[in-house]
Amino acid sequence: MKQLQLRMLATFVLIFALFSVAFGIFLETVLGNYTRSLHSELLVEQTQIVGTLLQNSTDGSDWIFVEEELDKIDAFTEDRITLVDTDGVVLYDSQITTVNLENHLRREEIQEVLSGEPYGTGQRKSESTNQELYYVAVPIYDEAGAIVAIIRLSRPLSALTVSQRIEQSLYVFILLALVVAFILTYALTKRIGRPIDAVMDVAKKLSDHQYDARYKGKGFGDFQKLGETINELAESLDNQMNEIKQNDERLTGLINHLVIGVMLLDENKEITMVNAAMQEILSESEESLIGQSYVEAVSSYGLSHMIERAYNYREPQNDEIYFYYPRDRVVDANIVPITSKKPGEMNLIVLLYDISEIRRLEKVRTDFVANASHELRTPVTALKGFAETLLDGAMEDPVILKQFLEIILAESTRLNLLVNDILELSKLEQRQVPLALQEVNISEAVLATFQLVDQKVKEKNMTLELVEKDFVTLQTDPNRLKQILANLINNAVVYTQAGGHITVTVDRTAEQVRLHVADNGIGIPEADLGRVFERFYRVDRARSRNSGGTGLGLSIVKYLVENMNGTVTVASKQGKGTTFTVTLPCKN
Repeated sequence: MKQLQLRMLATFVLIFALFSVAFGIFLETVLGNYTRSLHSELLVEQTQIVGTLLQNSTDGSDWIFVEEELDKIDAFTEDRITLVDTDGVVLYDSQITTVNLENHLRREEIQEVLSGEPYGTGQRKSESTNQELYYVAVPIYDEAGAIVAIIRLSRPLSALTVSQRIEQSLYVFILLALVVAFILTYALTKRIGRPIDAVMDVAKKLSDHQYDARYKGKGFGDFQKLGETINELAESLDNQMNEIKQNDERLTGLINHLVIGVMLLDENKEITMVNAAMQEILSESEESLIGQSYVEAVSSYGLSHMIERAYNYREPQNDEIYFYYPRDRVVDANIVPITSKKPGEMNLIVLLYDISEIRRLEKVRTDFVANASHELRTPVTALKGFAETLLDGAMEDPVILKQFLEIILAESTRLNLLVNDILELSKLEQRQVPLALQEVNISEAVLATFQLVDQKVKEKNMTLELVEKDFVTLQTDPNRLKQILANLINNAVVYTQAGGHITVTVDRTAEQVRLHVADNGIGIPEADLGRVFERFYRVDRARSRNSGGTGLGLSIVKYLVENMNGTVTVASKQGKGTTFTVTLPCKN
């Protein structure tokens, strides 16, 4: 802005200076012409007056009297007075001796008078005084009206021009005008420059993304409107940027909370954006992925091949691929090309959806169908076989009939239990079992469960113990709690040898109630600990089936506990026993 101010100042001063000089020259010329014209007229009038005074003073013979009169007149004027006869002989000159003067007959002003003009004028350098003079000559007539002599007055040309004092005053005026113009122009440019500087400062801040910048100066006229316009622009940019930021935050939040991994590749096949799900799938941080080539970041040959095909053919790609590092995964991969407006430029969006759990659940479901079919086949086959045997004539024998009917009853009972457990598990899995909440004394629920297994415990000469570290009551469904305890304690009785010991420990923390069901039975191999809650999974199939179990008890326990917003864990060492821990939330 300083450069603009200097330019404006220099331009205004230069224009004013040129105008002042031009005006001075014009004024000097006009004044000079006017002064010269005025002095010329005055000199003509003076000459005519002198001529008139001398008109009747001589008859052409008494020049001595005329000379005396001219001497008197010369005392009152600074002009040179010359008297010339009609032959051009100088009779009198107020400054030069006449004997030194040449004949003036050829002088232009003399010729004009002799030719009949009322007066004659001339301008030349005087040969006698060596000065530029202006001459005015008028005739002197005798009584008969004939020209007897010519009186001439001459004045230096310098005396006809504008006086030096006037010129000095003119130049001083021009100089003062220039100084005043400089000061006023400087003040004006400063006044103009301040709002422009302020506007430029706001514009610079806006270009640096400081959208809170505003013009706060006070201008005048269009400059104030310019400031208001820049403020409106800043407000609009600020609103637009806030909207963009909000949209960006929403989009970023949405992408980062997607369960689908999202990765954006540019035309150079480099990663420009990844969300949290993609970072988890690739087991890499955002900092280590951004800017890398996808070849370095992706450890799956199948995915790399799909990306390369998408770049080459510019078509969407979809396939189910496997990741073996850092852990086994199955993902549904979609590659979507995004064509840019620039020719030949293309970005890719890589979408990875981890379907490992879906495939695992599908396998579990398949295994469940197979296991359920296997479990149902045994009692159904038994029922069919014994019924056919009876129909073939065995029912005629009362002993065999009773024996077979008892077997049929036992198998139908087992089949009924199995079907009921499958239905129960299905309801629990879909959270369709409502909880009738009430205040339950945990110790009383444990003791009531002990009574259910009391006969089996006595048959195996086992001991049951309740360790109540804290008096605990819980707001829960008593029937579901007893069902959990019954499954865990019954399992402990089944998988603990005769003479064994089972301990149920109850304690609590500020926010949780914990039930520990521990036995000193056969234990669970470490390889099987992760699968004990699967449906129909048995560590010892023979013992489980002989006990009348369906293989769904621990699965039912798991879903019941999860429906109560709790967790169940298992810890075991083979040959030393097993401990199941149920943790349920409680309120103070």
